[in-house]
Amino acid sequence: MNEKTKYTGIELMGEAPVGMAIIRLALPMVAAMLAQSIYNMTDMFFIGQTKDPNMVAAVSLAYPLFMLSQALGNIFATGGSSYISRMLGAGERGEVRKTSAVSFYLSFGIGLLLTAALWIFKTPVLRLIGASDATFTYADDYLSVVILFMAFAAAGAVMSGQMRSEGETKKAMTLQLIGIVLNIVLDPILILWLKMGTAGAAWATVAGQFVSYVYGIFYFVSKKTVLSIKLSDFKPNKNMLLRVLSIGIPAGISNIIMSLSNILGNRMAAEYGDHIVAGNGVQMRVASLIFMLVFALVQGYQPFAGYNFGAKRFDRLRKGFKLTLIYSTGLCIVGSVLLTLFGDSFIRFFIDDAQTIAAGSKILSVFVWGLPFVGAQVTLMVSFQAFGMPIRSSVVTMGRQLLFYVPLLYLLNHLFGFDGFVWAQPAADILTTGIAGVLGLSLIKLMRGIVRTDCAKLGAS
Repeated sequence: MNEKTKYTGIELMGEAPVGMAIIRLALPMVAAMLAQSIYNMTDMFFIGQTKDPNMVAAVSLAYPLFMLSQALGNIFATGGSSYISRMLGAGERGEVRKTSAVSFYLSFGIGLLLTAALWIFKTPVLRLIGASDATFTYADDYLSVVILFMAFAAAGAVMSGQMRSEGETKKAMTLQLIGIVLNIVLDPILILWLKMGTAGAAWATVAGQFVSYVYGIFYFVSKKTVLSIKLSDFKPNKNMLLRVLSIGIPAGISNIIMSLSNILGNRMAAEYGDHIVAGNGVQMRVASLIFMLVFALVQGYQPFAGYNFGAKRFDRLRKGFKLTLIYSTGLCIVGSVLLTLFGDSFIRFFIDDAQTIAAGSKILSVFVWGLPFVGAQVTLMVSFQAFGMPIRSSVVTMGRQLLFYVPLLYLLNHLFGFDGFVWAQPAADILTTGIAGVLGLSLIKLMRGIVRTDCAKLGAS
């Protein structure tokens, strides 16, 4: 079997050599996330070509609100995918079909509710998140478009996650790439040529999201998958919802808190001036390149971990965990070095405004101190999710923002002003990794198979 080079998605998780499995599962996601990062940078680049820092600041303010839709979708993308991988390993394909259908329709419904809420309260929300008189109109133009498509973004996140859960990371990559490429093509046309400004950026974003959603629908109704979006499979049961939501809610809340903490950070940045908001927005797009690549690598490991946990293949789990930990930490260290050496040039590439460049460079130069710790943090977090350990995953997924970043943001900003503001995120990353490491000590015994008989108890802990 070691000589075999072609495997189906499920065979790849259960039969392929561990190193090969991790790399093949991860590479499509890394490619998709790289494209996503390029899109994020392209979006900001073309907005920056307007030479209007207020437009850059407006998109930086409004974009986290749009990300709330994907954060809500991640409740079922993460929780459903974790449960589906374990059920595939256990051979329960009927439960897989029901779980995928339930996750899809519930995420779409939640997206519709979010659209309605933001549409009704759009103006006070924009003021609350820090839109000034100079940025309000631009932020309103952007938000008025993207909130109409939040249900599609939420459901798209679920479809991508479920594709990964059955080992079809190439399909998940394709789903993401379709939207990203369309977005990149439309950005210069709508923003610069048609001079639609922030509204053009919004229409480019939602066009890509909607086309990706349509691609996902075609895949889910094909005969190439065990997943389903048939209404006849929409049969939620207590055990399924408990397993999905116990992992998904902490992950979803973490993403929601991340969006809200970004909003809070922008709100505090606005107190120092709109150029600080713009600089912070640009550096976040630059820094996200490394973070997203690390997360993509670990996402490739997640279905492998969940499947082999369900199949009780602890030997493969241990090897996969160690390799992923090494790869993710190495990538973080390389990224930290690159951002330290070339951070100013990256910021300058996006916008030619001295104040914005100075602000973004300052924030980025501090952010890199926490980056080397992120690989271990994300690897442990995803392991807890894959193994169905809701309390451990909750502490790590919510800890980074809720337990550490938000309190540190208020405390350090109050004590040290702008210097405290920029140090809050790296300090939170270092502390969260320490907590994750302590919680992860028991995984070593688990992956050695010493506590095989206690798996059910650990899964509920």
